[in-house]
This record gives sequence, structure tokens and C-alpha cells, in this order.
Amino acid sequence: MTLTARRRPASTTATRLVAVDVVRGVAILAVIAFHLTWDLGSLDLIGTHIGSTPWGRAISHTIAGTFLLLVGVSLVLAHRERFRAASFWRREVQLVGYAVLVSVATYLFLPHQWVSFGILHAIAVSSVLALPFVHASRATAVGAIGLAVALPQLVTIPGDSRWWSWTGLTEGVRPTIDSAPLLPMLALTLAGVLVMRSLQGSATEERLASWRPERGAGGALAFLGRHTLAIYLLHQPVLLVLLHGYVLLR
Repeated sequence: MTLTARRRPASTTATRLVAVDVVRGVAILAVIAFHLTWDLGSLDLIGTHIGSTPWGRAISHTIAGTFLLLVGVSLVLAHRERFRAASFWRREVQLVGYAVLVSVATYLFLPHQWVSFGILHAIAVSSVLALPFVHASRATAVGAIGLAVALPQLVTIPGDSRWWSWTGLTEGVRPTIDSAPLLPMLALTLAGVLVMRSLQGSATEERLASWRPERGAGGALAFLGRHTLAIYLLHQPVLLVLLHGYVLLR
């Protein structure tokens, strides 16, 4: 759907809210800014190594959490009337394929910090696990959120094996440039499902559905939000090429 498309009723299958695209656009800009700061630090172009600071890790978790929350919101928008199997599994295969690509690429270039379970892996797995809650009772969703938050406090798997650290239940995590453990972060995706289901058919959803910026900052952010996957995959190689070129030429 384009930014100028006519408004559709809130009950229409696969409703798209431009507001969600805008939030996603803000999040992908935050990703670019975070990685730019990371790269500048790793090349000693600035004195801050953001990945090793508590506030840097907090920013990273906030960005990842925003994307996972929006996964739940988008699941409801896409499948609340009926499960659109073809589009869901096509997207899932795409996510898994790109997640594997990220793992392979980082293993080749950063073997000591490769990504075994990053944000793309988390989105792919969380999408499947959260899908049943689009139509389950809200009480069930609330219970699942509580379980996702509580399990890491109740269950501990010894060691830091990559075979288990993706669960979020291990004692530690091996060095990696991107980690998005399933627990407790699955709770955010389930919360997104619950929030969007609560808004379904409400005046708030009607207002959100009617907001369609055609230009300006809102339109630009919505455009970025519709292409976050491509931007996520391409921005870091582009940043690294530009920064290494700068280092060589200065």
C-alpha cells in the first residue's frame, strides 16, 4: 500500500497502519546510528566503544525490543481475520534465509564474535511462536507473557554453549556482535499482539488508520519502515566501506 492509498476499514484483512511503518522507520534509523557509532569506535575514530558501555547495551536492547514489539503488532494486522498462510510462510522463509546469511557472513569475517542468534533469528522464531496468540484468548496471551519473563529467572542452563544460549536461559553468552535471546524477549512480541488486539475496532485504531502522511518526515519514515529488512542487511556493509575508505584516504 502506498502512502496515498485510500483508507480501508479497520476490519479489512491485512490492514496496514502507516503509524507502524513510521515507528519502524525510526527504529531502523536508530540501528544505523548505533552501528555507525560502533564502527567509529572500533576504528578508533572516536573514543567511545558503544558496545562495551552499559548505556550502549541498553540502547541496543531497546532497539531490538521495539522491532520485536512491532512483530506482534504486525501479526495481528496481517492475520486477525484469517491466517494468510502463503504470505506468512513466504516471509518466514525469507527471514530464515537472511538470518542464515548473517550467521555465515559473520562467521567468515568475525569468527570469534559471529552471530548465532541475532535479531533476524529472534524475529523469525518469535513470529512462529506468537502467531497462535493472534486468536487465542487474551488471558492465555497474558499468561504466556508472564511465563516468558519468569522462565529466565527460574531456569538456568549451565555454561554458554551457542546450542542453548539462544534460549536466554544459559549462565552466559559467548562473544557476539548481535544477541537477541528468545527469552525474555518473546514477551515483547506477545505484548505487541496483546496491544494490537486491544486496539482492534477502537477509536484509537480508527485514528491511526486515518493518519497517512504523504510527504515530509512522516512520509520519509514510513518509506524507511516499509523497507527495514533491506536497509538492515545493506547499511552495515555500506558504512564499513565508507569508513574504511575514509581511514585509508585521510
